Order: sequence, then C-alpha cells, then structure tokens
Amino acid sequence: MAALEKFCTIEVDLGMNVIGKTPAGMRIDFPFEGVATGPHWDGDRPVKGIDYVTIRADGNMDLDIHGVIGEKRESVAYHASGVSIANPDQSADPKELITFETGSEELGWLNNEIAVGLGHAESGELTLEIYLVKP
Repeated sequence: MAALEKFCTIEVDLGMNVIGKTPAGMRIDFPFEGVATGPHWDGDRPVKGIDYVTIRADGNMDLDIHGVIGEKRESVAYHASGVSIANPDQSADPKELITFETGSEELGWLNNEIAVGLGHAESGELTLEIYLVKP
C-alpha cells in the first residue's frame, strides 16, 4: 500500500491576471512567489511560477501549475494539475498531482517521483503541503 512522505511546505503570495471567458470557462492566471521549506534542504528556497486556472461551470477550478523551487543549479521545476474547491467564503482548497524535473545532483532523485499537494488559499495567500507518494 502506498504511503505519503512529507516533501515540503510552500507559502506564496498570489497575483491575478483575468484572461476572461473562454470556451472552457473563465480563465484566470495566478502568478505566485514565495518560499519552500522542507527536510531535504536547509532554510527557505525561493518558489515562483504561475497557475493557469479555468473556472468550471460548477464554480470549482481546473488547475495547470508550472513552478520552480530554488535557484540556478539547485532549481527544481515542477508541473502540477488538479482541482481546487471554491468555498463560500471566497477561499479555495487545491488538490494537486505533481511531477518534478531537475538537473541538481543532490535532488536528482525527484525526477522519478510523483507527489500530491494539499493546500488552502485565502486573501491572496496560498499554503501548500507537498507529499511524495511512496510504495
């Protein structure tokens, strides 16, 4: 049976760029920037990227996230897709499936991992807990 292993916590500030109504739904891009902390490195690492969101007819959101943790040769790119449940109080609870890509020797093992992200966004801030899926 699979188990979850804590990888990191991401805390970011969210921007907003409304693209508008598209055939798939309302499109809003959310650029983000902040920090990641975790047991696989010392201190905080910068995080930035963009979440391409499509708001569905049911009010919930389809997520397509492209981000980078770290800088220069220690960078870890990640791609996530998922859904975010829109709450009545205007907050949201994203659920994501994540893959990684890096040239870092220290973190190269991430190239063969998948992870899940569970978060909460409110008032332009997002906290996301990322867990590696282990056999």
